[in-house]
Amino acid sequence: MKNSNYILATALMAIFSSGALAEETTLEEVQVKATSEKSGLNLKKQNTTGSRLGLTAKETPASIEILDTQTIRQRGDITLREAVTRTTGITDISAPGNGQAFSSRGFTGNNSVAQAEDGVRLMTGAGTLTYPSDMWGYERIEVLRGPASIIFGDGSAGGIINSVRKQVNRETSIEALVGAGTYGAYRAALGGTGAIGEIGAFRIDASVLGGDGYISRGDYDSKKIMTSFLFTPTENLKVGFTLDHSDESPTANFGTPLINGRLSHSMRNKNYNIEDKAMDFQDTRARAKIEWDISPTLKFRNEAYWFKSDRKWKNAENYSFNSATNLVQRSSFLNIEHDQKQYGNRIELASTADLFGHQNRFAAGWEISHTDFIHSSVNGTPSNVPVNGYKGLFNAPSSPLTNYDADLNQQAFFIENALNATDNLKLVAGLRKDFINSKREGYRTNPDTDRDLSALTWRLGTVFDVTENTALYAQTSKGTDPVTTLLGMNLTNAEFSLTKSRQSEIGIKQALPNAKGEWTLAAYHIAKDNILTQNPDNPSFSIQGGKQSSRGVEFSTVLFPIEQWRFDFNATLLKARYDELEQSGVSRAGNTPMNVPEKVANAWVYYQVSNWEAGIGARYVGKRYGNDANTSSISSYTVYDASAAWHVNDRMTLRANIRNLTDKFYAALSRNNNLQQIVGAPRQLELTAEFRY
Repeated sequence: MKNSNYILATALMAIFSSGALAEETTLEEVQVKATSEKSGLNLKKQNTTGSRLGLTAKETPASIEILDTQTIRQRGDITLREAVTRTTGITDISAPGNGQAFSSRGFTGNNSVAQAEDGVRLMTGAGTLTYPSDMWGYERIEVLRGPASIIFGDGSAGGIINSVRKQVNRETSIEALVGAGTYGAYRAALGGTGAIGEIGAFRIDASVLGGDGYISRGDYDSKKIMTSFLFTPTENLKVGFTLDHSDESPTANFGTPLINGRLSHSMRNKNYNIEDKAMDFQDTRARAKIEWDISPTLKFRNEAYWFKSDRKWKNAENYSFNSATNLVQRSSFLNIEHDQKQYGNRIELASTADLFGHQNRFAAGWEISHTDFIHSSVNGTPSNVPVNGYKGLFNAPSSPLTNYDADLNQQAFFIENALNATDNLKLVAGLRKDFINSKREGYRTNPDTDRDLSALTWRLGTVFDVTENTALYAQTSKGTDPVTTLLGMNLTNAEFSLTKSRQSEIGIKQALPNAKGEWTLAAYHIAKDNILTQNPDNPSFSIQGGKQSSRGVEFSTVLFPIEQWRFDFNATLLKARYDELEQSGVSRAGNTPMNVPEKVANAWVYYQVSNWEAGIGARYVGKRYGNDANTSSISSYTVYDASAAWHVNDRMTLRANIRNLTDKFYAALSRNNNLQQIVGAPRQLELTAEFRY
């Protein structure tokens, strides 16, 4: 396992040497059941993504979806990308250069669909985000669709995906997993929690995974360790710390060139990258958090953090087929390095005191962060290779040279309030003011830049409880996105302001009687102004003034119609378009943005009895376009997955998962102006054993 076993060994030593296990030689027996309570859509569970007020999904006037770890495991999902794309309307547009990226409500990429861990974001560096990826150690995923700027700032007009980690507990428990699958796949993970002395508790989660991959020379591996500590010196004070590290080398798969405009099945497992390809992402994170209950209705919170991310690429990224020579032309030979550091602090005061006799929840705070980003690169020499083969090493005159050193300083003040105006009517409002300074010290041919930006974002909403289990809601909100990443703004885009997005949304959320299920329905319209467009007076330059919009309907439900059966279904219908956009002297008005499907659906059917369960699911992604001109398209596809599990006893479960059950051949993503496409993964089988103590 590529020298990764030390992580699991370290975790085991920490768990079994803790005071929690050393104090007593005999532990009280704990009964653990394989089955659990019906989770559904978790409408009545508090979330930390849609608001800082402790509202449930039902109380929040926005589209909030909570995906718990039990459901993720039942579906056989390992990565964040796999799990999130089963939520409503979210599709995966990840490519090796951006790490992991998503499309939501017609908006794409890491500058429009944000990602966070436990409510804290790592800033996007050159369009890339890489953490978290493996879902081991996380309790749930929370997804907010639509502008999330009042909580998370700029770069979230399409929504945000927040991974919430498992919490520490003084009651000792251990869980483990081992698995193996096709294409040389392996996986092992361990997690445990317990007490430290009289006032402390800890949690450690570690995992390793890897394999050969489904394309030639497609090997990959990943390893991480997550640690958490919590101390409660008094009943009103909590002090917590986390320290994590991950090292990931994913498959360097940049896609397959199209042959005469078509994707060839014969090239499904071909890899046209260089022989000495490299791609590695290392992330280290540390956080400290204090929670102080000043009074029964007033709480103080402070969180400080430090993140570091080192990324390396060495690849031939672009491929195109030359019919005259029958060769694949390779270009964009790039050796790139990112050195990114970020630290910050968020201070917050929250109140639950009544206001004029009405229940009221209030939060206000200030956050500050600094990010340092160094971008280095060197170009290699292009080359051609046969269609049925590959050869060649990276050929460059030097090691990567520094292009620029960017500093990003951000401050934000925020305020939120939720007032129960009547027993059935809740009014929710939020306001955020951001101050941003982006500096760039250029090297080589890159000039220096210095740019100040500011943004005022807000949300107004109302929730009306028709009954105890049924709520109608409406909201309008404003968000902002940068025209490009805020880290490393160059001379061309340094004068541009933030784009502005405005959303209107209405919906209904309902929990069915007798715990038979939950469902939600939402309709929305989002308009985004000031996107980049071509200068009509000088086509070689871009200006702000373009517009794009999307409108759609989203439906999701989890049903328990009869004993032992569960049905999950969600679907999205949207119309995404450019309202004003000029490219190459041609208007793109009315066109659909590239890599945006306008129809997306997911379905799962489960059957579960006391000691075994089985399920089958489908994921549908509609037609997409490979460029903004809409002259090339990517066909829709449906992929089926299946799973089965045998609960041997209260402490052991054996599970089998099959992904892409029918071995569907399809294009997952377009690249290089649709001259090449990344082929979706073929049928894969994984067998795992899960343990609980």
